[in-house]
Amino acid sequence: MDTLAFIILIVGMLAMVILPVLMIVATWKLFDKANEPGWKALIPLYSTYIQYKITWKTQYFFLLLGCLCVTLIIPLSEFLSVFLLPLALIAYAVIFFLNLISAHKLSTAYGHDIGFTLGLIFLQPIFLIILGFGSSKYEGPQ
Repeated sequence: MDTLAFIILIVGMLAMVILPVLMIVATWKLFDKANEPGWKALIPLYSTYIQYKITWKTQYFFLLLGCLCVTLIIPLSEFLSVFLLPLALIAYAVIFFLNLISAHKLSTAYGHDIGFTLGLIFLQPIFLIILGFGSSKYEGPQ
């Protein structure tokens, strides 16, 4: 039984290394399809900004960034965290809905419909790789 556990451990570790690399390469290819330099996929926040730029409006990226800052700052203030809990909950809700809308905008920007959007929401790594390596063409923001 120890051999099986070792094999599962090795496969899990390989997946933890290979999957992020595949997602970065898929995002690179998505950016190339949208006539954006692919290297922008390597910079974490900047790649999200570019994704918002090619799928819809960048103002929503700054709303997302503000909500992320709120959710990071509130836990740091122990005394105020009780009073600011409603603000944190609103920020989490905004982040959730922005991610849902962003998945739909990404799907429609590459010519897909609600079924592909659901795939991006529930199985993002797989569907991002399908978008990047597949035959989807960039059609622009819808």
